[in-house]
Amino acid sequence: MNIATAQTRLAVSPYARRLAHERSLPLETLRGSGPGGRILAADVQAFVPVAAPVVSPKVAPAAAPLSPTAPRIAAFATSVALGALQDLLAALESSGHVFAIDDVLLRAAGRAFVEMPEAARLGGACVALELAGRQTVFAVIPEMPLTSLRAMRLAALADSRDGTETPATLSLRLLPASDIRPVMTPLLPGRAMRLTVSPDTPGGHAECLLTIDAASVDEATAAAWLATLKSVIEQPLRLFV
Repeated sequence: MNIATAQTRLAVSPYARRLAHERSLPLETLRGSGPGGRILAADVQAFVPVAAPVVSPKVAPAAAPLSPTAPRIAAFATSVALGALQDLLAALESSGHVFAIDDVLLRAAGRAFVEMPEAARLGGACVALELAGRQTVFAVIPEMPLTSLRAMRLAALADSRDGTETPATLSLRLLPASDIRPVMTPLLPGRAMRLTVSPDTPGGHAECLLTIDAASVDEATAAAWLATLKSVIEQPLRLFV
């Protein structure tokens, strides 16, 4: 017999060995009380396994309840063809009447509110033009000529007053030329709608993104409002009606 094996072999009574086998107890976990540390049947019967520590499952913190005043956000996008508008603006410029896309968008947004007044529930049919760090609010006057609207916009650019606190339903934001365009924009405080326009896109189109508070403006109404805006811009003679 190998000497090392003999030296390390546990001293166990045959009955204790059988009991340990029946109870699936490794002999190495038992401490013998017999002569020379011999493991007896009483040692097997008295063995109490150490219970593993109970680990409480991690409970995820409960989600904070939604504020009853939190807006329900919805968004709609469309691509507007600018070909007819660009031709008309070029013809007007040759006759001494210069208009920018800002003027057209303000007029088109106002026309859409006139045709769909149900969209203007908050702030009336007013449009806030987003400038650098401030806003200028334009009241929608259906009879206002485009030339008067342009004069108002240029005066607002030269003025430092901020109309951020003035009630308005829609805020209008024009983006600079870029290959990166947003797919969602946050609403500004006090505005139920926000129109973001990327006018300098390939193919003579403008990309328009309308974000709304669906708790204030019905989604179907908002989609129809955007369709009306698109129609007005693509049929630019409606801007002068």
